[in-house]
Amino acid sequence: MWGREGNSMYFAYFDESGDSGFEGSPTNTFTLAAVLIHDSNWLSALDQSIAFRRYLKERFHFAPRDEIKASWLIHNKGPFRKTGLSYPARMQAYKAAMRFQRKAGVFETFAVIIVKDRIKKRDRDVREIAWQYAIQRLERFGTAKKDNIMICPDEGHGDLIKKQLRAMRRFHHVASAFGGGTLNRAAQNIVEDPFEKRSTESYFVQWADLNAYAAFRRAFPGNNFGVDIWDELGTAVLTDVNRLSGGPPGIVIWPAQ
Repeated sequence: MWGREGNSMYFAYFDESGDSGFEGSPTNTFTLAAVLIHDSNWLSALDQSIAFRRYLKERFHFAPRDEIKASWLIHNKGPFRKTGLSYPARMQAYKAAMRFQRKAGVFETFAVIIVKDRIKKRDRDVREIAWQYAIQRLERFGTAKKDNIMICPDEGHGDLIKKQLRAMRRFHHVASAFGGGTLNRAAQNIVEDPFEKRSTESYFVQWADLNAYAAFRRAFPGNNFGVDIWDELGTAVLTDVNRLSGGPPGIVIWPAQ
């Protein structure tokens, strides 16, 4: 399975939202979001992202080198405080970033949400569960596309992801969605160890950060953050990841209830 047809590859950029702790945690969910780019589209994705950041500078006064984070946009923190923009204006910028991913035509995205108070047996790291589901979806995606995948997460959890990926690459079975039994879904099309990226230096990780929070709010609406922001992604959303399990398009939620 190593070396797919055409020797091409997808890059899967990841970031997270929420908190993975059980005790004293400020949030009840932990969310991972992926932004996938085919290697043949990588330069186009970068060039279009640079052009879009220039638009944000002209329209909203966000410097191209300023990191965009969902929490900073929402709470008027980081570099956004100096812009003096109102909350509605900052949400316009947020929506513009989501629409950009759709219009660019080179991004695909999905998210995994772990709901902590639904977990009865708390003997595993929530991050491990989230990455298990994310890697499963990447394996299926790569198999369907006949391409390999390299994981590029935000820095900070590289060792955990590496351990999880190495185990799933060698042995991983999942329950069949049709009838009994299990299927061999070893993630052999995910190559190399994860290549960590600093979010400050990667527009693609920053898009994943925005997508992670938007996915969380699509599944669990807030008072001021609309569920429609995730939907701005439109055709960039990978709906196959939860086609059988159901729920908001492109968002895997575990446990489901």
